[in-house]
Amino acid sequence: MPATPRIPELHHIGGRLRMRHLDLLRALYALGSVHKAAAELGMTQPAASKQLLELEDMFGVPLFQRTRRGIVPTGFGHALARKADVLWSDLSGARNEIAALAAGASGRIRVGVQQVALPVLVPRALQRLRADHAGVTVMLQEGAHDALLAGLARGELDCVLGRLMLDATQPVFRTEVLYEEPICVVARVGHPLAKSTRITAAALARQDWILPPPQAPLRQRIDSYFAEQGLTLRAPMAESVSLLANEVLLRSSDVLSAMPRAVAQHYAALGVLAILRFRPDWNLPPVGVVQRAQVEASPALQRFLDALRVEAGALGG
Repeated sequence: MPATPRIPELHHIGGRLRMRHLDLLRALYALGSVHKAAAELGMTQPAASKQLLELEDMFGVPLFQRTRRGIVPTGFGHALARKADVLWSDLSGARNEIAALAAGASGRIRVGVQQVALPVLVPRALQRLRADHAGVTVMLQEGAHDALLAGLARGELDCVLGRLMLDATQPVFRTEVLYEEPICVVARVGHPLAKSTRITAAALARQDWILPPPQAPLRQRIDSYFAEQGLTLRAPMAESVSLLANEVLLRSSDVLSAMPRAVAQHYAALGVLAILRFRPDWNLPPVGVVQRAQVEASPALQRFLDALRVEAGALGG
């Protein structure tokens, strides 16, 4: 059995580690070649090899395996490269926040957003934030659940808003429930069912639908509901989670779709869509905010979270 490597103390590593080492590590990890990494960083190959040896000596473990085709990261290399990416993202975020402060702002934050939070929660929270703390700038990045959480883990985002679908075994994140809301069935204004006061599951099953993809939690809940009623929906006219595409399709045809209550009420208030008088028990995970577990919120992020909580309280009522 190989001996357990002795990892140097942190003060030993910190006294020698330089940003150029992390730059090289990230380039080696991405390119898989000392020659290519050296060219990328504008240095000679011998200098890059020397810095790699310094890195491995600092941490007391091999970070890459040398092969005829280049280099391959070891398990230690994978772990250190991931942390280097997080550190780089944190430094980039700090630099941008300092630049914003120097320009007269009071902070800058990066927020990942799922569609469920975009039409209502985010605009209201931003309006409240602007009224209370006009100098805070929020950079929004829309995306899918897994992609946003990956960006958060890498330090590219400060928080993520959306459905809380995290595995309880993911200690890298901490979550906060903002509100829960039911799902509504919507149609175009003037749809034959829009004014009906008694809508049955059978009546809905006879309609054409826009549904989420089969793997989406809401689609699975809808399919289960109609199966429990002994009914089967027709093949959907479209499968989509795009609010823009769904709105266009709903307004131009007699299809139905399911939306979170806050989003449905938003479109109903604009006179764009009608909410049918049907209240299915289609529960989904609550809407909430996710942060990195071991990272303290900056003052700017804390102000944004405070605004979110106030506005979420109104939506969840």
